[in-house]
Amino acid sequence: MFKVIFKTALKTLLVVALVVLVAFGIASLGFPSEMAGLCEKSGNYSLATGYASLSYTYTGNVNDLNRCFLDSVYAKNDSDIVKFGDKLISDEKFEEVCNLMNGQPSKVEGVTIDYKQYVHGSVAAAKYRSGNKEEALKTAIAAMDGVEGFPINNALAILSLQVISDGDTDTANSLLAEIENHGEAGNEYYETLIKELRNVGGQV
Repeated sequence: MFKVIFKTALKTLLVVALVVLVAFGIASLGFPSEMAGLCEKSGNYSLATGYASLSYTYTGNVNDLNRCFLDSVYAKNDSDIVKFGDKLISDEKFEEVCNLMNGQPSKVEGVTIDYKQYVHGSVAAAKYRSGNKEEALKTAIAAMDGVEGFPINNALAILSLQVISDGDTDTANSLLAEIENHGEAGNEYYETLIKELRNVGGQV
């Protein structure tokens, strides 16, 4: 009698497990945006990136692409940051995304910054950490085209902080040469960054 009850219970459990798996599969493939949201709420940004990427594959919507980029940043996945960041930057609607995002505080930086600078700076830093220093510098420089002065948390500054942290002499000097083109007398932020880069670059 006990064996019959046990077998019945086991079969029921297997059926329930199968139903749950099927439901999960349907939800994953059919509602990736919603699944990404659930993962984001739980703090699993690596998994959220995958779902956001699947959603972008379905929709081709630049906002889904931006979500892929942000989830990659929160997951601290340099490979995905570069992959989705470069794709976002080259998208024809990138400026629209920047206009939408500007004024919103960044979870990563904790302050409000120009979104174009944030994306370029994040991608540049990820490329740098991945060993592609030349492309990192190019990405940061591209964000400063047409920018007057040296605004706080611009792409060159974001990359500089990573370089200063690593004590990279050669890249620090390369950044110095570029940043000095955006010199702004009396800008304490600019002058402090220049001083730190000179220390790392041996130009004290």
